[in-house]
Amino acid sequence: MDFDQRLRDASTRAKAAEDQRDDCLAASEWRRYRLIRDATRDPEELLAEGVALSAQAIALATSAK
Repeated sequence: MDFDQRLRDASTRAKAAEDQRDDCLAASEWRRYRLIRDATRDPEELLAEGVALSAQAIALATSAK
């Protein structure tokens, strides 16, 4: 199965779960969609995004104290 087809299938499953109001399954299917999509991204870009998200999480955690 090619990349585009995998992405379309994941999207279709996620939308179907949303239509059925199955939030847990929809979240799982959208997560699968993002993992498939992210597999083509530059690893350095993904790392930078992860670092930025971690910094935001730390800032939020310290501001909540």
